[in-house]
Amino acid sequence: MKTWLLGMVAMGSLGAVAPAVAQNNDTIVVTAQRIMSDDEYSDEYGELPYVSLVARADFVLFTVNLESATNSAAERKTELDRAYRALVQRVARAQGVRMQIGSPGNSIRVETATAEEVTIDGGRRSWIPVILEFDVGPNETFQQVRTRAEAFIKGIEVNGRVEATTGSEQFVGLREPAKHRADLLRKIAEDTRLMQDIFVQTSSLPGYLPGISLTGLGGRVKTRPIGPLEIELYIPYSVVLGAPLPQPPPR
Repeated sequence: MKTWLLGMVAMGSLGAVAPAVAQNNDTIVVTAQRIMSDDEYSDEYGELPYVSLVARADFVLFTVNLESATNSAAERKTELDRAYRALVQRVARAQGVRMQIGSPGNSIRVETATAEEVTIDGGRRSWIPVILEFDVGPNETFQQVRTRAEAFIKGIEVNGRVEATTGSEQFVGLREPAKHRADLLRKIAEDTRLMQDIFVQTSSLPGYLPGISLTGLGGRVKTRPIGPLEIELYIPYSVVLGAPLPQPPPR
């Protein structure tokens, strides 16, 4: 049985930024190819809000293909099945390493599928697309995580003509976006109170309170990578200042 999980990973490589494309209650999903400046980002994707926060990535993703070019389709199937089973067992024994099948943002859990179900037949070769997720340690740099991941991938047990080929892109991600949303909303609320205090103090009309209304805060948190392991989180919203707030009735 195959259960497809859409948007189960957050992605952000060291290179062009795109806005969030999918997310669920467990993970924020973003795509990236290179880090953009604020001006470049605004020109392509719209104005960035003033209020945001920066979170450190929880994990780094690496894509790996288990590939076999053995002439016999039956032998390819057997080789890939062995390599797949060996990798699943190795990941299960490792700390801070998880495995899914598919591509970032479109994957299935290992527990829900057999090697035969996830093998892609390309005619002269067959392969199984694998995603390996490595936790980021408290003081680790991106390069340290990458070195650790590459050593793990290099040690994948293969047989026959099976090869483990690493993808050219890496991705970074965040878990539990809800906790970041709460912190972000608090920060937006603080900024709104500051704006109101400033404009109330400078108002030239006695008894006039400049109203502030916010729109767009019901949307999901968006993200963009701003460093090797740093992800900026923000909610696109608009501020309207000028409508007077209701005044209490005179006593």
